[in-house]
Amino acid sequence: MKVVSAIAAVGLLLAPLPLKSEDPPAYVREGDRIEKRFREHRDRLSAFFQELRALVQRDAPAMSSQLQNAPPPTSVWGFGRLPRIVDIAQPSTPISTFSYSWSVTDSYVTGESTKLDRARSDLARVVIVDPAEKELLLGSLVAQYRDLVKNQRTVDQYIQYNRFWQREIAEDRERFDRLTQVYNLMKSGSPDSADAIRKVLGKPQPAGFVRIKKDGSKSVLLQVRVYTDIDDDTYVSQVKSIVEDIWKAEDAGTRYGIELDLRKTKLKDPPQPGAHIDLDKHVARFPKDGGVLTTGAQFTYGAVGRAVVLGPGDLAPRTLAHEFGHILGFPDGYIRGYADLGERGFEILELTSFFDDIMSAPREGHVQPTHFRLLMEALER
Repeated sequence: MKVVSAIAAVGLLLAPLPLKSEDPPAYVREGDRIEKRFREHRDRLSAFFQELRALVQRDAPAMSSQLQNAPPPTSVWGFGRLPRIVDIAQPSTPISTFSYSWSVTDSYVTGESTKLDRARSDLARVVIVDPAEKELLLGSLVAQYRDLVKNQRTVDQYIQYNRFWQREIAEDRERFDRLTQVYNLMKSGSPDSADAIRKVLGKPQPAGFVRIKKDGSKSVLLQVRVYTDIDDDTYVSQVKSIVEDIWKAEDAGTRYGIELDLRKTKLKDPPQPGAHIDLDKHVARFPKDGGVLTTGAQFTYGAVGRAVVLGPGDLAPRTLAHEFGHILGFPDGYIRGYADLGERGFEILELTSFFDDIMSAPREGHVQPTHFRLLMEALER
């Protein structure tokens, strides 16, 4: 009994103190912990890069061109940072569910750290193997390093995604409770699921700056004015080309498309590059007679009838077109619910529906004639 009492007493002494009211919420604390682990992994990867590069330059200089860049900094976001627009392969499925959480991200960090441990063990063997095997081993290590850097970018995006959406859930639990109910209904396969999602998400709400231009009876263009403070002319042209190329459809001989009037604008006292800014206030500074394309988000997102705000993570062309659909007035056609994991924050639950439309399935959906007809109905009311 005395031993049990002593153990109990120690347990009381070691029990965590009650959280103070000013302590950050669980989803922030857990995110901070995992991001700290990830930064430590990046530092180890950087040290590995330095050692590997020195050996390659000494023993296999022909490989040096494959090993030019150190690991990029982690969690770097802020005003002026542009995402790469690149093709990202996505599986084509009639209905898909995706789940993100700090626990899942933590497991990714653990997995990458284990890979790095194996690579470091291989690196230690370079000095003891014979010359013929050394070149093969160094080639394998270069490939491992490049894979680790690619995966670092992916995990970094998961961290920023979690940061953004867990905060959104915490700040608007009532709305996400409703969306979670629809998520569960959609997964259940209820015959009313399609009707439920339509009722919750509603019809498009196009802004006044979306105009209809008809060229006879066989061609319909939606003219959309969008202001941007992005200085990179090549990047702005790329965005325009992607949006106009994806946002088109044809039905019964009628061609539908978008004519994007993307105007560069200079704001007075713009934010400093890399600054973390109040994005709502920043967007509000732009003229009201057009949409907005700007930067500064942790994760790229769109605001219905108003803006696309870019984050630093790689962006697929079709996903960019999906976000542009928000400027046109469309809400998301997929469901984002959540599960409360207590001290581990939230699990973010995404479900893309069986509808083959770009707003319901941004990874593989398509622009449909229905999108244009819905917009025209709303604009002509």
